[in-house]
Amino acid sequence: MSGELSGGMNGSIKKSAPMVFTTADIVTAFGMLVCGFLYWNLINVVSLGLGVTLFTAVLCIVVIAYFRNAGLRQSKESLTLLGIIILSAASFALFDGILIKALHFIFLSLAFVYWVCLSAGTRLGNKISLYILSDMLHQLVVIPFGNFTGCFTGLKQVFVKNKKGKNVLGGVIGILFFLPVLILVVTLLANADAAFEGLMGRIRFSISENVLEHIRNIILGLPVACYLYGLIYGNRYKRHVGNATVESVNEHVKAFRFAPDVTVYSALTALNLIYVVFFLAQTSYFFSAFGDSLPQAMTYAEYARRGFFELCAVSGINLAVIAVAHLIVKRDKVKILHGETATLCIFTLALIVTAMSKMGMYISYYGLTRLRVYTSWFMIVLLFLFVIVLFRQFKGFQGTRIAVVGCICLFIALAYGNVDGMIAKYNIDRYRAGTMETLDLSAISDLSDGAIPYLYELYRETDNPKMKEELKRIITRPPYNELEDYDGFRDFNMQRYKADQIRNIL
Repeated sequence: MSGELSGGMNGSIKKSAPMVFTTADIVTAFGMLVCGFLYWNLINVVSLGLGVTLFTAVLCIVVIAYFRNAGLRQSKESLTLLGIIILSAASFALFDGILIKALHFIFLSLAFVYWVCLSAGTRLGNKISLYILSDMLHQLVVIPFGNFTGCFTGLKQVFVKNKKGKNVLGGVIGILFFLPVLILVVTLLANADAAFEGLMGRIRFSISENVLEHIRNIILGLPVACYLYGLIYGNRYKRHVGNATVESVNEHVKAFRFAPDVTVYSALTALNLIYVVFFLAQTSYFFSAFGDSLPQAMTYAEYARRGFFELCAVSGINLAVIAVAHLIVKRDKVKILHGETATLCIFTLALIVTAMSKMGMYISYYGLTRLRVYTSWFMIVLLFLFVIVLFRQFKGFQGTRIAVVGCICLFIALAYGNVDGMIAKYNIDRYRAGTMETLDLSAISDLSDGAIPYLYELYRETDNPKMKEELKRIITRPPYNELEDYDGFRDFNMQRYKADQIRNIL
């Protein structure tokens, strides 16, 4: 296959062959230019709405057609990941709430990159393992930038057949890349001379703002097109994917195993002893949450907050300590390493359960907020990971695969959980039932449009005129991104659409 590395994935690595382009490669290069433009035209980082869903659909269709032309068929794993990508992309058209959507957009981007790797069959090994870290490094950096010029190199072949074509291509590229400088110069000259400013004003009046925006999107879309084309072209022809093999990664990992076992085991033992002392000294204080009782002279808020985030941080540090210990230790006494790791996991699980109990007490008295939901979710993820690490010390199984699949499921559940709506519903239901004395409307006012239907329901039911007025103010407030760049269909999502209907009623 043209452009393939001699030696393949597991052979000796030699210099990459020159890029050779078929008709399908050139057509796809034009398609990537369109995708680069659509990336900025459809995706608004302020709102991340329906445009993300549409762009993902277009990009996946182009990649599937390109790989299908190359004889690359979707495997069961790649089809599964494609389903996750579709599910992930669909959520942008359904839910509001920019924070979780920003994290979801990062997840969607990483999932797409790994899906390309699976579709082309260029990952290390034949299953999900720790080699996924090396795969992601190569797929995100090495392959796209190693083939970054492929898009324009392929397009160049269309124009180099005759001199006029060359000149046209060179002129267009020169104007596009030099356009920002021209705009800057014109702006400075307009500020320096009133007559020139008037002339430019008349010219600008005749040019639609959309045209200027499209030109901006075209310019910004060029590097996006080059990156995406470098990714899929490099995976199809396996250019630069052979720079890492299972053997080379294993050799790099062995190079990190420099620490004598006694050094690592002594450090782990010292850490475990600290936890023994900690739990013995703080048993009555930290485990009060299990009995729903408070230490003397402390409120529920003080008790829940004090130490909660420290426990979260310690749990994260312990996970890093375990990873580093298994990476750097010389594997002479594996049973001791497993024993130390299992002990540390047990202590960490106790810390996590304690922290979750404290948060549960806090929520039971003060209700839900975004921070409480997200930290609780994070603790569930840590709990899940430490359980896997603990059982992995006693029995061999595909722990990395379970961890990756589990974390993806937990993240999708969070994305589809309608967090803001759930917070509003939970707090309102508790307030109605009388199990919460007050409803914190100031905290609810920061929620996205996902909370509006529940607020409107309370607005219709309440007889408290002060609360009714405050609820109306919250419901009819300008959407969180209205003053930014709300632009029709690309920013559309169902929750905002329903909230707008309620606003129109009020």
